[in-house]
Amino acid sequence: MLETSPPSGVIFQIQRWSLHDGEGIRSTVFMKGCPLRCQWCANPESWSARPEAGFGFSLTVDELIAKLRRDAIFYRESGGGVTFSGGEPLAQPVFLHAALEACGEAGFHRAIETGAYAPWEKAAPIFNLLEEVFVDIKHMNSARHKELTGKPNTVILRNISRLLERHDNVTVRVPLVAGVNDDEANIRALCAFLQGAQALRGVEFMPYHNLGVGKYTRLGLPVPPPHAAPQGRHLEKLKDLLREGGLTVL
Repeated sequence: MLETSPPSGVIFQIQRWSLHDGEGIRSTVFMKGCPLRCQWCANPESWSARPEAGFGFSLTVDELIAKLRRDAIFYRESGGGVTFSGGEPLAQPVFLHAALEACGEAGFHRAIETGAYAPWEKAAPIFNLLEEVFVDIKHMNSARHKELTGKPNTVILRNISRLLERHDNVTVRVPLVAGVNDDEANIRALCAFLQGAQALRGVEFMPYHNLGVGKYTRLGLPVPPPHAAPQGRHLEKLKDLLREGGLTVL
């Protein structure tokens, strides 16, 4: 029988000592490739699956695990682990699945940050390997979602519904952008969609920031129009709507 070489993946950053991508001290592995083109994206270097303009490099699963082992003691002591982000990690399902299996064998807690735009038959085996899932909902209206990201949300919402039926530790994140998805109708629709989901840990608003704007010029891409994050009383009102809908605000 011929031996198969371990799958390789393309990533653009391994962020050590990450404190906001799951419990404890973590390493966040940012993978390249994304099917969405969100108008407010802070990581346009993640769109292409190939290394470009100094962003991205290939490595095998074994090479990745060797890098992650350097911080294994911090994972153990803090209750942390490894989070796969992007881009869209599900865009590299073979590498991701193998990497998650290897992380499990090494005893690392495993999490993912995903937009859930992928065929369910590729996503489900990956979700089964995870201790924690962070999933984005960018807009509840499918036509508006397509305007904002280039894709409708039908596949995304269907995958999230299936995920919430099968997993026991899911956080929904909303990248909140003023004048884009911060209207009460959208948040009420979100509450209705998530009503009664037992696996849902809660909903986390992720405020817009413009820290990635300089990358567009470096990549030769059009600079996106300026956006802003909701502030003050309006933001508090949106949180209140979540609570009124029976959801936990993180």
